[in-house]
Amino acid sequence: MNKSRYVPFERNRYFYGKLLTVRDFMSEQTYNSDKHRLSNRLLFGSGVVSGLQVVAVDDKSISMETGVALDKLGREIVVASPVTIKLSNVDGFTNNDYAKNVYLCIAYDEKGKEPVHTVGGGVGASEEVSEHNRILESYRIYITEQAPKPQQLEYDYLIEDTWSWYDDGQVRIYQQLPRYVEYGQSFELKLVIEKTLQTPPVSFQYELELEHADIIDGLVDGKVVFSEPTDANGTRYEKIITLRAHPANGDEKNKQIQLSSVSSSAKLVIGERLLYELSQPKQTVQISRESVAERILHAYYARPLDQAMEAPSDPCIYIAQINLLQMGASYVIDKVIQQPFHDYVVNPTLLYKMLLASNLSAHEHVEQTVQEESVKSEEQIIPFPTIEEEFARLIPPQIEELEEQQVITGIAEISIEAPKKLKWYHRKQRRFISEEIEHGFDVGLPVLLTLALSDEDGQSNIPVPEMWKRSDTIVVGDKDVFKGSEYELDFPKVSLAHIQYPSKGSFRIGVKVNQKTERLRLRVRWWAVKAVEEEAAGLAAEAIEQSHNSAATGQA
Repeated sequence: MNKSRYVPFERNRYFYGKLLTVRDFMSEQTYNSDKHRLSNRLLFGSGVVSGLQVVAVDDKSISMETGVALDKLGREIVVASPVTIKLSNVDGFTNNDYAKNVYLCIAYDEKGKEPVHTVGGGVGASEEVSEHNRILESYRIYITEQAPKPQQLEYDYLIEDTWSWYDDGQVRIYQQLPRYVEYGQSFELKLVIEKTLQTPPVSFQYELELEHADIIDGLVDGKVVFSEPTDANGTRYEKIITLRAHPANGDEKNKQIQLSSVSSSAKLVIGERLLYELSQPKQTVQISRESVAERILHAYYARPLDQAMEAPSDPCIYIAQINLLQMGASYVIDKVIQQPFHDYVVNPTLLYKMLLASNLSAHEHVEQTVQEESVKSEEQIIPFPTIEEEFARLIPPQIEELEEQQVITGIAEISIEAPKKLKWYHRKQRRFISEEIEHGFDVGLPVLLTLALSDEDGQSNIPVPEMWKRSDTIVVGDKDVFKGSEYELDFPKVSLAHIQYPSKGSFRIGVKVNQKTERLRLRVRWWAVKAVEEEAAGLAAEAIEQSHNSAATGQA
């Protein structure tokens, strides 16, 4: 029954006097089950039909609800009663490293039931021979530490192209591109970084190379750059790069966008580890005059039967991602993520009702827009002013209270690792610039910025070895003041500066390293103080000037 080829179909032909053997009865069962599974596979796909929700019962156990799923061979996986089990008792769970992300999988399984004595098989045998009288269609759950390859995900290969940069079980970095775009259309390059909670901060960058497309937004100094803040507490990050396909030239129909990275430009830093040996991406995006939906449907229906029925040797459904934390010599469950790869089977009736509801919502939105436009047209008629409004116009405006100054603070981590010198006469880089940082206040007005070196001890409930702890200090001004005292700090001598972009509501931090240091990164604490509104400041200045004038007149 574990096969991906069900054809050609062959059924029994009955006639009077036919001798029926085991082969005939097996063929009868196989014919019906294969027909049914072929329909499941091609008409519905694979994934969870209902239920199978996984939750953490305690720090070491999980519970799976009842439910139904279809695997990639069209076989039904039915869980008729809830399952609660300790994670270490699940097949595939290893104890080599607890600080990691693992995946809970469910797969179809068959088990023999009701062993009975077989007369034919026992003839001449020295021991009693028995066979199972029933076959129980069941399931098995197990743990795997490897995420499925992109080509194994149902229909994802028709919609997007995924390239894996790095995957060691604790850090997984991959990027996604759409499979098809139209000429002149904007699209996104999505860089995804997944990591365990106890993995040190991750930084990654590379220089992008493109053919037949332009870069619109998202690069830093011409590079794809991601730098995780040291005070962050996330396990998944996304970096979006906006691109645009070139417009069509003449009557050309199809073209390919070639995406790769400049050789040796990729650099990955995990904590204090620096990794250069990374895979070289080579991705393509198909450009055409047809719409993306038409290209996807054409590719879907053009698949040969072998490709449509393709399945891995052990088809399974990834029903949960479980994030583990290491606690001493054991583990605890930190988080359970349902359906990390969105493997679902949609019921046709539900799909129809969702489409119907979306159409109704769109119709109601159009009606609401028309009503709002009619109301606006009515509001454009200026009514005759009342007596109260006329008096209000004669009364001078009161000076509003000035807003209280507000302060926003944050920490920026800046890499101070100098690139390798290309020539012997080149100077070693000593100046480093951060990414663009948003201060959080309204755009259009400058803010007062203050910078300081930071070695603060991040607040976390996770037990950390003593050697990992920071000094929990902030240095403002010249650190040489404390040199030779018991308060001397292990900071390199640096100069700090910043550039503001008031129209964007953001700024950049610049660092100049003035002495040799073994540090690869510096943390800079910044404070942004909101400026007083210009109008309020002007009104206050006028009021002060009037009071001075009146006071001077009174003295005279």
